[in-house]
Amino acid sequence: MVLCCFPRSCPFCNVTAENGFRIVHEDDDLIAFHDRSPGASVHILVIPREHITTVKALDSSHVPLLEKMMFLGRQLLSDQGFNPDDDTQARFGFHVPPYNSINHLHMHAHGLPWRSVFRKWMFTRGRAWYVEASHVLERLRQGLDPV
Repeated sequence: MVLCCFPRSCPFCNVTAENGFRIVHEDDDLIAFHDRSPGASVHILVIPREHITTVKALDSSHVPLLEKMMFLGRQLLSDQGFNPDDDTQARFGFHVPPYNSINHLHMHAHGLPWRSVFRKWMFTRGRAWYVEASHVLERLRQGLDPV
């Protein structure tokens, strides 16, 4: 894992309410907060405290971390009244470099509907720029590259 050497250069290494983040969960490993530019009716980002650059940096040693991220995202959407098992209500995934906006691993947890056709397109499965969290987890469990 890559540790953040210059935390001021990574906005996600400085997630605090004082820095303008609307935090919904914090523990020793993860932080979850509302996206500043939501793509869906509820849009939460789940990030590890440890600086991991992107989904492409994950390997099989990250399976427990990814499982915890997915569990938390599902729990947070469920708490908001969404069924995380229904893909018409909830989606979980990552943008794939070079299409990601911040080089700190962050999983998008969406409570649908989408806010616009463009946002729906940005988070469409099967595109080169977006991968579902469950797909990444399955690949890592098999010892494969994440994407």
